[in-house]
Amino acid sequence: MADTVYWSVVYGLKGFLSCFCRVETYQTREVPAGPWILACNHLSHFDPPLIAGAFRRPLDFLAMRELFRPEWFGFLLRVANVIPVGRRQADTAALKAALQRLEQGRIVCVFPEGGLRAGSTSVLGGADLTEGVALLAARAQVPVRPAVIVGSDQLYVRQNWARRPRIVVAAGEPMAPPGKNEKRFEWVQRLGREMRKVYEAARHRHQLQSHELPHTPQERWKQGR
Repeated sequence: MADTVYWSVVYGLKGFLSCFCRVETYQTREVPAGPWILACNHLSHFDPPLIAGAFRRPLDFLAMRELFRPEWFGFLLRVANVIPVGRRQADTAALKAALQRLEQGRIVCVFPEGGLRAGSTSVLGGADLTEGVALLAARAQVPVRPAVIVGSDQLYVRQNWARRPRIVVAAGEPMAPPGKNEKRFEWVQRLGREMRKVYEAARHRHQLQSHELPHTPQERWKQGR
C-alpha cells in the first residue's frame, strides 16, 4: 500500500515537472535493493520529487516536521514513506524510524547539509556536513551512496519553466559506514569529498554551463534566470 501511494505521487509529480524541465541521470537506475542510505545535496524544494523520479527503487525521505502541516498533507507524506525529522535538536524518534526502515531493507534518502544550501554554505562549495548521516550509517551498519542534484534551483524562476531547464541527478559509488574507531566528523568529511567528486564528474560529463550550476534562490530571482 505504501509503495503504491509512493509511486502514484512520484509518477504524478514526475509527469507534471517533465513539462517544465528535463532530467538527465547517471548511475541512478540500476542501483541495488536496500538497505542503504542515499546522501544528496539539497538545492531547492523541488529536489525530493526530482530525485525520487530519477531512481527505479522507492526512497524513504527524511523531511522537516514543518512540512507535515496541515494534517492532511502530513498524512499523505507518511503514507508515501516520508519520515518527519526535527532540525534544531537530536531527533531520536526520526533516528529510530530510519533505523527500522533500514532493518526492513529499505533505502533511506537524507540531505546531510541540514537544509537548502548553495554556494559556500553547500557541501558542493566545500561546507561541512552534519554528522547525523554518520550516526545513522554506523548504527545500521549499511553503506552510504553519495549523490548530487544540479539545476533544480532554476525552477525558482518562473520564466525558466518555458524553456525546460536541464537538471542532473547523479549517484556515486557506495561508501562503507564509519569504522569502529573512526570519528564521525572525519567520516562525514570523506563523504563530503565523495559528493564533490560526483559533482565535478557530473559537470564534465554533462558539460554543465555556468547558469546551470548551483545558485541561491535570491541570486536566481535577481538574475531572472
